Amino acid sequence: MTMSPAVEAMPRAADRDHRMRSALVIAALMSAAYGVELLIDLARPKIDDSDPAIGLFSPLIPTLPRVVLWSVVAGWAVVLLAGAAMALQHVTKNTPRTRERRTRGVQLVVLAALLLPFSVFPAWTMLDNTTALLVCVPSTGSALWAVHRMQRYRRVPGRLLLATFTWGVFVACGFGSSMNIWYMDYAPYYFGDAGNVLEIRHQVMTGAFFHAGVFEELGKGAGVAIVCILFRRHVDGVVSGVVLGAATGLGFNFAETVEYMGAASAAPEFQYWMRQTVGLMAAHTAFAAIFGAGLGLARQLNDARSRRIAVLCGFVAASGAHAASNVFFRWAGRLKQDIDADPVGDTLLLQPLVLIVFQGPFVALYLMMLRRGLREQAAGLADVLAVETASGGGAITDVEASVLLSPARRLWLKITVLRRYGIAAYRKITALHAAQLDLATDLWHRSRGQADRWAPDEQVLRRRILDLKGAVLIPDVERKSVEARA
Repeated sequence: MTMSPAVEAMPRAADRDHRMRSALVIAALMSAAYGVELLIDLARPKIDDSDPAIGLFSPLIPTLPRVVLWSVVAGWAVVLLAGAAMALQHVTKNTPRTRERRTRGVQLVVLAALLLPFSVFPAWTMLDNTTALLVCVPSTGSALWAVHRMQRYRRVPGRLLLATFTWGVFVACGFGSSMNIWYMDYAPYYFGDAGNVLEIRHQVMTGAFFHAGVFEELGKGAGVAIVCILFRRHVDGVVSGVVLGAATGLGFNFAETVEYMGAASAAPEFQYWMRQTVGLMAAHTAFAAIFGAGLGLARQLNDARSRRIAVLCGFVAASGAHAASNVFFRWAGRLKQDIDADPVGDTLLLQPLVLIVFQGPFVALYLMMLRRGLREQAAGLADVLAVETASGGGAITDVEASVLLSPARRLWLKITVLRRYGIAAYRKITALHAAQLDLATDLWHRSRGQADRWAPDEQVLRRRILDLKGAVLIPDVERKSVEARA
């Protein structure tokens, strides 16, 4: 029995509202974490009466952290006003469609009010260091393209990849920086009983390594989680999780590199060498990819408890790797002070070697998870494609299935089409392959009981494929001949 569009729209709207509420919970928890740091700072022991109630108002602290604080407070005020607007809407007489539209608008305003304050710090940093920003664009852009190409079959839409990258640049980096600034402000007061300045400094820095590992990874993982919630049908599993996580990490690394290159005490050439060349696919990229793998794995699990365990394991692995890397690099830096190393050799050989030893295992880990995910994806697609081609519906033929399962043959086919028939035919054949992989992936999810409830119907996907086949600007006989040779 088929539901009417009006009846079907009601649960669909409820599902969209549930997903948006989940995204709002994540944003609210991030803002609440900032508030907890504020309360910890307020409760810190005071050395004398001249200490301000909030440490950020000390004359020793730059202005920008205070701008972030007031932005967060303003965001909280907007949330309260939005809550009042929602309460008022329930007592007014509106049609369900109008109520849904206004609710969605209020939800978007609340989401922006909770998240945008964290973007103040990285946005200002990049505006203040435009030269470093422009220098980092080519290397980061190339890495982002390489991450996108990691997907050998169905790919996450480019707009989602750019969205997670942007989240890493602004929200994740701003959230991590804000939390770290709070910690460095109040931590010396809580360790003040040690009586030894060097001991206090050691305790503060050790705590900072673990604090950064926890909150920076939470900031990056939150963006991937929101994408997985709001755009579930585009997330296939571990492969999508690794790719989205790596994109977020690249964004975080991009913003942090610009900040460090622009610092007065930093050597910009060294920062670029270590962060945008040698360690571009390591560090933040690797940690976020590991967390993303856990989030992607949760997409493939039907049991709620198993999903929570997968996400928790991904977070623990990422934050633990981050904290351990911070400790190891600190130890290596102190060890290097006892070695009279040549500066050129240290920069070109010793530092990259330390990075490979400490972070190489984490890069290998997310690449292994990516490889395993690709193999599982290929096996699953092969099974459903065999069933689809046997049905004789015409959406996917035997020859097309063999091409879809071979990224190299797909590439060869598209290059051949581009050379013989031009850019229009190339775009059409690319869209056709994407639609066929959408259908195959949807069938794979359905066979495992993991389909998105509101994904397009199979017949809708098949009709789209047949329409694209009719629009491909290549004679059918020639297209089949090219596919067969591929």
